[in-house]
Amino acid sequence: MDQLIVIGEVVKALGLKGEIKLYPLLNYHEALLDGPYLVWGDGSPVDIEWHRQAGSCEAVKVSEAANRNAAEALVGRKLGFLRESYLESDFPRPAGGLPFRYLGRPVATVTGQAVGMVEEVRFTGAGYMLVIPDDREGAGEILVPAVAPILQPDDGLEGTLVIDPPEGLLDVQRS
Repeated sequence: MDQLIVIGEVVKALGLKGEIKLYPLLNYHEALLDGPYLVWGDGSPVDIEWHRQAGSCEAVKVSEAANRNAAEALVGRKLGFLRESYLESDFPRPAGGLPFRYLGRPVATVTGQAVGMVEEVRFTGAGYMLVIPDDREGAGEILVPAVAPILQPDDGLEGTLVIDPPEGLLDVQRS
């Protein structure tokens, strides 16, 4: 099976008619709930009948949960999409893309200086931060905002990510 990109986890059953509460994770994008790309963690397809906002989560009705007992059986399951489907022309990507595509990719500056490999992506209120381990002893990590004009446009899944850091970013952004 192609790599699963998790967008949420079922955290509880809601009501008596089989609704589930989906807790959104880093790669969550609401438009995915309206398309054909979602699968359960085991790769089986998900048929979403409808969804609505439920606080910071999403209330979702899936066809396989006809009642509360069936919904409770889904608690703990992961919901996501297969990595390669991101490249489909009709895949519902948000304007800035989804953060999973940065993980494990090398980063270099526009001048060709190697910065390192993206080990983690963190969400801050302002957007995503690429976390790159600093290979200098005791240096910590390099944090690069995943925003234009710092991160050059890239909607792919492979290859080097190119950044144009403002002066001092690679020295100051260490934790």
